[in-house]
Amino acid sequence: MRDKSKRDQGVANGSRRLITTGEAAGHCQVSLPALRRWIRDGRLKAFQTPGKHARIEVREFQRFLKQYGMPPYSTDGIPAGLRVLVVEDEPQVVEVLTGLLAAHPRHPTVETASDGYEALIKVGSFRPTFLILDIVMPKLDGLEVCRRLRADPETRDIKILAVTGREDLVPSVLAAGADGCIAKPFGFDVIDREIERLLGPPDRAAKVPAEGKRRS
Repeated sequence: MRDKSKRDQGVANGSRRLITTGEAAGHCQVSLPALRRWIRDGRLKAFQTPGKHARIEVREFQRFLKQYGMPPYSTDGIPAGLRVLVVEDEPQVVEVLTGLLAAHPRHPTVETASDGYEALIKVGSFRPTFLILDIVMPKLDGLEVCRRLRADPETRDIKILAVTGREDLVPSVLAAGADGCIAKPFGFDVIDREIERLLGPPDRAAKVPAEGKRRS
């Protein structure tokens, strides 16, 4: 148990010894269900933390990528390019969002958090350029996360797209510092439009090698 605890901390403290299934799916440009099929088929090994979250050791992920001819995963600091942190406590919504992002032409690196406290920890280790933030969450809600990020010079420039099922919260969300707010449920076109609006047009020169793509 002690060893597992130390390994779990590898994601939070930035050591990059472990990655989440969402981050692995984002790197491979596939949906979470497709990545989970690879795990079930035995092609990619993963383990479950005491908190019931799937994690993949970086060394195992690198082996998998090399075997199947996909782009290598770098452990040298923070990944380059668009880094998206999805903060959402509903597993079904997390799956939808990570699936949409995996198919996005910007090929973002994706990380997830299930509450506001975990989000603030991962902001420090993952350093996202874009945050998709649920507002109604346990422990620490999205409004307070917005306020804290905007109050800190190190994080005030992160683009924040809030998502909520309560239209009455939209004015408070924007006042707290979110750059935009969309209503649940939403589709790929809405996410794509907001990313383009907040980040500008993508660099068309940045392409993922064709052999690195897999379809679910």
